Amino acid sequence: LTLSLCAFQRPLCRAGAGVNPQHRQWPTASRGVTKPPVISRPRCQYWWSAQCNDADNDDDKEDSALHKPSPLLLYRRSQRRTVNIPRRIHVLGVGSVGGFVAHSLAGLPQRPPITLLFSERKSLIDWYEQGESVRLTINGMLDARSNFDVEQVQRPRQTEEPQEGHKDSITQKNQSLSTDEVIHNLIVSVKAFNTVGALKRVAHRLTPQSSILFIQNGMGVIEEVNDLVFPNPDTRPQYVLGITTHGIYRKKPFNLVHGGHGTTALAILPRDIEEVKPDFAPSALYLLRTMTRTPVLAAVGFAPTDLLQLQIEKLAVNAIISPLTALMGCLNGDLLHRPSVSRVIRLLLAEISLVIRSLPELQGVPNVKMRFDIKRLEAQVLGIAEKTARNKSSMLQDVSQGRLTEIEYINGYIVRRGEEVGIRCALNYMLMHMIKAKGYLEGERHGVLLPLENRVSR
Repeated sequence: LTLSLCAFQRPLCRAGAGVNPQHRQWPTASRGVTKPPVISRPRCQYWWSAQCNDADNDDDKEDSALHKPSPLLLYRRSQRRTVNIPRRIHVLGVGSVGGFVAHSLAGLPQRPPITLLFSERKSLIDWYEQGESVRLTINGMLDARSNFDVEQVQRPRQTEEPQEGHKDSITQKNQSLSTDEVIHNLIVSVKAFNTVGALKRVAHRLTPQSSILFIQNGMGVIEEVNDLVFPNPDTRPQYVLGITTHGIYRKKPFNLVHGGHGTTALAILPRDIEEVKPDFAPSALYLLRTMTRTPVLAAVGFAPTDLLQLQIEKLAVNAIISPLTALMGCLNGDLLHRPSVSRVIRLLLAEISLVIRSLPELQGVPNVKMRFDIKRLEAQVLGIAEKTARNKSSMLQDVSQGRLTEIEYINGYIVRRGEEVGIRCALNYMLMHMIKAKGYLEGERHGVLLPLENRVSR
């Protein structure tokens, strides 16, 4: 076994290059030779050598006799050298999810430059008041990370007037923060109903070679962005979709609590669905690599069809836990072991399951009917409720403080897709308007006037 292994590890050289073919051993010192002869082996490669490049070898097989790279190989090498992807990552929306992602990226050994984009002046004021850092409490330990660049993105064709008091200093700082430089890598984690308005502020800074990672709750945002922000497919950036199951909630601005460990799923969306081999932008690949090498995020890349199913599974869970906890004003764990709540969950899941299994984009996908069966969805809902028993859903926090909710992009999405396939989702429609009604009441108590329609009309 040792002799065979040694023979296997010999260099892959041509026979006869300075070696006697009848004697496969080197001349010994007793024969008057003190060292092995010098052998010229320009093409010698070990099988474990990192210098071996299969692509390069395939390209210059015809030139192996002359040991010169082919013109095609030289062109490919020049293209690889000239591709220079900027490392800076912009984060638009530093709430629970956006703050968690920015905090995680800042913990990398060779962290990329990170710029936090604020849509409102109040967020910039809170940033300076909180010590210019993002704090995350995980497993009872506080971890604060700083060295972020910040920028306030202005409303399109509008300029904000400076305010009085300490806000004047903030305004003076912000004058040097605003810029029109190109954004190559953008992570969007604002609320679903704010996505279109937030992207319109930075749309002029995005190019077809830029990439946008949407990591949000709900579904239906991509369609609105295509219709209202990037209607031209030729100038549209590359989209990357992401969902996370980490339990994150915010105590106050830039102070987050990690309530439950989870994973992050990512997928690059092809520009054209009919492309056999889609050509992804280099910035999208860089963004995907950076996210997947961040340990805390536990990010994994998926095919678009697989991510769609994961996204729909999370939507089904959110369509139950978020509105029910917001209506009853309870924690996630309070939904467990209550017969009345269990009946409501099953009735809602009956509509949700029927709509999902009827979606045209899932027809032909294996095991769709079993994956989105009512009993399996109910088990997932109860499992997430038990895992995050002490957490407050984001919808409960929004409703209790008189803020807009993402109900239009959760249960409202189920209602709209049901209408497309001929299914009337009366229970989800009723639940959606009950959440809206409660939001209006809480808004009046807090002196906030909410719009009658928080979903962007096309």
